[in-house]
Amino acid sequence: MTRTMSRRAGAPAPIGAGTRALRLRLARLDQDQADLERARELLRQGRSQLEADPRAAFELIHRAALRGAGVLVSRANRERRRALPLNVWTALERLGGQDAERAEQLDPLVAERGRLDREGTSLPDPVLLRRHLEETGAHLAAVAQRLLEDLPSHVAEHPDAG
Repeated sequence: MTRTMSRRAGAPAPIGAGTRALRLRLARLDQDQADLERARELLRQGRSQLEADPRAAFELIHRAALRGAGVLVSRANRERRRALPLNVWTALERLGGQDAERAEQLDPLVAERGRLDREGTSLPDPVLLRRHLEETGAHLAAVAQRLLEDLPSHVAEHPDAG
C-alpha cells in the first residue's frame, strides 16, 4: 500500500518536522498555561485571605508572583544556551525590558516578605499588600496575553484545531 493509498483510506498523514515542532510548542504552551493557572489559584487564595489573615494573604500573593515570573523564565530558558539564574527576580532582570521593570517593581515587596519572615508576628503593610495583589493580578494577565501572542496564527484563530 502506498502513502497515497493510505491517506485515501483515512489514515493520518505522516508527521513532518513542522508538525512535530508545532506539537512541541503546544505541549510547552499547555505546561505554561498550567503553571499560570496555579499562579492564578494562589492569587485567588491570597485575595480570599486579605481580611482574615493578611500574613497568609501576602505569602500566597507573593507565591503567585513567583510562579507567574517563573513561567516567563522557563520560556526564556528554552531558547537560551545558558540558563538564567535560579533566583526568579534576578532572572527577570536579565531578560530586560518589561520583565526587568517588573523585577524592579517587586523590590519593596521582596523586602516586605523578608521583614515578615524575620518578624514572625508582624502584619504586612496594608498599602504594600494591596499593591502586591493588584500588580500581581495585572502581571498574571500580561503573562497570559504573552502566551497567546506566541501561538502560531493559524492555531490562535482556530482554538479547536489541535
